[in-house]
Amino acid sequence: DDLNDFEIINGKWKKRAFNGGVKRKHGGNDLSKRERTKRNKTERNMEILPQHTHEKFNEAVTYFEPAYRKVRPYYFTFVAHAKGRWVGRSLWDVFSKEFRAIPKDLFQTFVDKGFIKVNKETVSSDYKVQNNDFISHTVHRHELPVTSARIKIVHEDEDTLVVDKPPSIPVHPCGRYRHNTVIFILAKEQGYKDLHTVHRLDRLTSGILMFAKSAAKSRELEALISGRQVRKEYVCRVNGEFPADREIVVDQPILVVSYKIGVCIISPEEGKPSKTVFKRVAYKDGVSVVACKPETGRMHQIRVHLQYLGFPISNDPLYNSDIFGPQKGKDGQIGKTKEQLIADLIEKHTIDNWIQSEEYENSRLKEEHDSETQQDFEAMNENEDIDKKIVISDAGSENPEDNVDLQKSDTHDESNIEKSKAKFNDDSKNEILKDKGTSDSKL
Repeated sequence: DDLNDFEIINGKWKKRAFNGGVKRKHGGNDLSKRERTKRNKTERNMEILPQHTHEKFNEAVTYFEPAYRKVRPYYFTFVAHAKGRWVGRSLWDVFSKEFRAIPKDLFQTFVDKGFIKVNKETVSSDYKVQNNDFISHTVHRHELPVTSARIKIVHEDEDTLVVDKPPSIPVHPCGRYRHNTVIFILAKEQGYKDLHTVHRLDRLTSGILMFAKSAAKSRELEALISGRQVRKEYVCRVNGEFPADREIVVDQPILVVSYKIGVCIISPEEGKPSKTVFKRVAYKDGVSVVACKPETGRMHQIRVHLQYLGFPISNDPLYNSDIFGPQKGKDGQIGKTKEQLIADLIEKHTIDNWIQSEEYENSRLKEEHDSETQQDFEAMNENEDIDKKIVISDAGSENPEDNVDLQKSDTHDESNIEKSKAKFNDDSKNEILKDKGTSDSKL
């Protein structure tokens, strides 16, 4: 066989599939899956929703307050075509088991008021999903604030864009975030509207982030990463005096116990193979700086492996917690079932508990201090070359802790934001530490 008959797919060499000299997999072009979908819809005269075009960047207004980038509440419609496993199931059964949980009476209200529709028509909650049904769910989104730091460009050429991602900002739309993501911020504030993700960094993680300017380059870079031809290295600050003068290797398997709230544990029986190499860089006053080299790419891998060693990341709101037991999960010991761990995490991070916490009080004090810098902040922003949709507001507002996802992002209030806030507090027991990371095509 000729070498040209093979290609790298997901890091492995595989023989090309030809049909009359054209590859089947990508239809003989360099379009991404979403681009091919748009092309197919155009050719078949099917509707392309504004949220799948550049119009999505105009859905909401972004504004700045000292240290924060915020988004004014806006309406958004999640859409999905019925999957095979949904066919024959009731609408309530699909929503309750496939998506973020909501009380049945609230779901019924959404259906009755037409917030949830099938094929653009109002149906009953016991409607049986049919093949090819088009299901939509309109919500009033309240995105969480992120840092106001401008995203710096580290490198740019005709194929790639490399940025220095600040902490607190997700890479792409997921869960409670859409406009406050790197993808949307770069589009709205710096004009990069056709970027393709290559890899991710966790929301709370800062560092180098690569984007491709075409689907073909994105696939090429993804293949290099999945084929482990790209080395990643992280630096973090951990509690305690990390062992010096030697590398520490952790190869404990990691299990995702809940995608909905985003939490993992060490599980030799059920976890996936994982490996991270650690080495101390510095130590002072009970805190160590550690270099981390992950050799696999599991969810929260570095955070979970450091927790296992007994050196959790200092400001980790999840894994540096006594919810995982008196030793905070050291050696993988949490002293409770997975179900109880999830229940405890949900309970701890309700709004009522948060408002009573010392962390919340400290954040309020910080807000008072930050307000004194408002005029300087506005002057700084007036000099920025940003999209006209970005505005500066000096309106007072709550100052939620950036490091913990505690506010409800989606409400269905039809009158004003204040009523949404009231309803939000009533439903606080349904709040969770972190929403399931769903794409915009999910409900």
